[in-house]
Amino acid sequence: MDLWQLITNDHANIADLCGEIPRTFPGGGVRSRERLFSELDAELRRHLKAEEQSLYDSLEDRDRAEHLVAELEHEHEEIERQLGELARVRDKGSLDWTQSFRDLAALIEGHFHREEHELLPLAREILDEEEVRELRHEYVEENTEALRARHSGWDVPSSGLVLGALVGAAVGALAFAAWRSGALRDLAARSPTQLLLSRAPVLDRLSRRFGRGQTTTSQYGAEVLRDIAQRTRTSAQDISSRLRLPIGTTYAVVADLERQGLVRSTRQQGPVRERLVAITPRGRQEALH
Repeated sequence: MDLWQLITNDHANIADLCGEIPRTFPGGGVRSRERLFSELDAELRRHLKAEEQSLYDSLEDRDRAEHLVAELEHEHEEIERQLGELARVRDKGSLDWTQSFRDLAALIEGHFHREEHELLPLAREILDEEEVRELRHEYVEENTEALRARHSGWDVPSSGLVLGALVGAAVGALAFAAWRSGALRDLAARSPTQLLLSRAPVLDRLSRRFGRGQTTTSQYGAEVLRDIAQRTRTSAQDISSRLRLPIGTTYAVVADLERQGLVRSTRQQGPVRERLVAITPRGRQEALH
């Protein structure tokens, strides 16, 4: 899996979680709003730091990318500030908290959209293959260090090893998804090495879900495109609901369709800030085939 897939898979996983949190209730269960928000906080901060220490650091002194990176770093700061404010609120079931969280989710969604449609294409033009390979290593290493910091007793292997790369790049997202589904209730008591060896079938299924890259678009792209073609404008959340797709998968498919010029998206104005998607003439022609 290359650097671009690692980043967009992180985006999809985080977007999936952002869509799930408002649908959960406060309480003490594994799937409670408090627990899921805590996981979002950790996953999002891990992802932002890994980006900053790898891709952002590499691009911030390049003339073509300097201004964009500065803007995106400012958005990172704002996301972390809002995360902190929401974390300090004790009643996460209130209407005010829920609306504030939806505002944060819209900010995150817009930030990811800018990265995938502005930063990553620019980085592909600027960076050579050797630089991209090195940045991928740094991105994996930062994820590994974050995992070590969160679970200091775990024997996380070096990211130089294949197993270490898997742990650093994937286990954070995969183990989190498995925890939410109840598949790894004993996660905290076991090391990543033991987990990988004993839960290989579970991780294999999850890795296919989060690591499928272009397979996601080929599998769902035509269905999503036809759904969008039937409407003047629609949101990713509505597409997800109608087609019963995970919101993270929907975001990933829509982003890829937009990269191909088959759809376009705009920011909806008003209290509910979400991105609306519309078909392009090329996309309508494609949907008819």
